[in-house]
Amino acid sequence: MWLLLECRFEEAIAEMEAAVESDPLSVSTRTWLAIVLYLDRQYDRAIEQGRLMVEIEPANYVGYWILGYTREKGLFDESIAAHRKAVELSGGSMLMLGWLGLALGQAGKAAEARAVLEQLHAAADRHLCVPPSSFAFTYLGLGDVDDAFVWLDRAVDGRDRMIIPIQSYPFLDPLRGDPRYGELLRKLKMPRLR
Repeated sequence: MWLLLECRFEEAIAEMEAAVESDPLSVSTRTWLAIVLYLDRQYDRAIEQGRLMVEIEPANYVGYWILGYTREKGLFDESIAAHRKAVELSGGSMLMLGWLGLALGQAGKAAEARAVLEQLHAAADRHLCVPPSSFAFTYLGLGDVDDAFVWLDRAVDGRDRMIIPIQSYPFLDPLRGDPRYGELLRKLKMPRLR
């Protein structure tokens, strides 16, 4: 995690590959390897880890979440299908729903992404735990940068764990020049690394 926060991906990947080698059936270890590969923009390698996770534990939603990274390669239909499966297998996790919202929005399926936002708001109204990042990612997928920043700010304030790799998420690249992005880093007490 420390190497990830420092954007020292090569070292983090080497550490995670050694861990996977020592326990090749560990989905948890493969998940972290896939996440670091994704953040380092090694999409094919990350997706391969997702495929292996699905083979090892087909009923575990995490492998499908990782397979959703195909959206970074423009494979939106595959990404949406994988994220839908992750939502289903996770029992409707609000976190997984937010990633689905991102993929739907990026794919131009605005009505479906807005339906995800409605589900997230309805769950929050019922006092269920809904990570602010789920709203932020869905708004970002829709291209609604202002609302995305509102929710990214709430994610920082709420210590949402999905905000930790804020400097590395590829889908946040268009926001990096915005002063509000710099303010998020200041609130997190993070130096700008990318």
